[in-house]
Amino acid sequence: MAYEFLSVSDGTFSLLETENENQFYFYRNDGDVLTNIDREPMDLYHAYIMRKMINDEMIDKVTSNIYLEMSDDKTYIKLTVCDIGKKTKTNGNSTVRDKRPNFMKRLIHKIFG
Repeated sequence: MAYEFLSVSDGTFSLLETENENQFYFYRNDGDVLTNIDREPMDLYHAYIMRKMINDEMIDKVTSNIYLEMSDDKTYIKLTVCDIGKKTKTNGNSTVRDKRPNFMKRLIHKIFG
């Protein structure tokens, strides 16, 4: 049986899972161009997380960085969820680590030089 991707909708907009567990598509249900977008992508992502939690499914990236990329025709937005301290390259699924040292390393370096 094929996996059915979960979709969350508020009637006007929808957020759809993709094959990559860290990516989602946000779009208008009528297929029109996305204009006057405010918090709708994030609100639907939060609704997605809540639905997963209610269904007792594991959510790895609840408090993570979320990157939004608008399509060229402005009909959908690709949401990419990354661990904090990582950033996804736009041309692939690989990630690049943030080059800043963590808080403790910076503190020790300031104290001891």
